Amino acid sequence: MRVLVVNDDQNVLDVAERLLIGDGYVPILTGTPQSALQIARSMRPGAIFLDVLMPGFDGWDLLAALKSDPETSGIPVLMICMLGECRKALDAGAEGVIAKPLDAQRVRAAMARIG
Repeated sequence: MRVLVVNDDQNVLDVAERLLIGDGYVPILTGTPQSALQIARSMRPGAIFLDVLMPGFDGWDLLAALKSDPETSGIPVLMICMLGECRKALDAGAEGVIAKPLDAQRVRAAMARIG
């Protein structure tokens, strides 16, 4: 399964890439949230890991855009967030949350919840 990871922090992208490859997933990485909607449309990932806090077009904006687009609305989105933002992420349409910092256990648990 391909997993799109959207995060403006290169360290987080590196960790996510390593964790996903280790579990047999194919990561698609972008540090530019503005490009993520087009990437999701063209690459059709099985899931999207989306950071909340990014400059400009943040995770909340992107989540709303993904969920309102018929081509991407069915892709499960897992928000990478601080504990206090988790409820907001679920209320905004995310299928799940991954609390920071990313680690193998959290990534596996999140992926297991979406199937």
